[in-house]
Amino acid sequence: MAKSHLDFFKAAVEKDPTNTFARYSLAMEYRKAELPEDALAAFEAIVEHDPDYVAAYLMAGQLAADIQQDDRAIAILNAGVERARAVGNDHAASEMSDLLEELE
Repeated sequence: MAKSHLDFFKAAVEKDPTNTFARYSLAMEYRKAELPEDALAAFEAIVEHDPDYVAAYLMAGQLAADIQQDDRAIAILNAGVERARAVGNDHAASEMSDLLEELE
């Protein structure tokens, strides 16, 4: 039987926890499987292990907002805007700022 994408990325993260791409893919698979808490935890793990991977802040913020955890979303997005600006990713900073405006 073929392995699911979710199982594949879980195994990839277990094999190499420093693999940000595998972590991001796992988070996206959780989201696709409609497992929002697992997805959010996976995005937050990316932020913890690779804080310059600003896409994870945006996805985590969007997901937290989607599941009505606005305070959590605001905290994630504020941190993401700060990190995006620090690494020179103005596009991501702008997207997160726009979402923050909607939430506040």
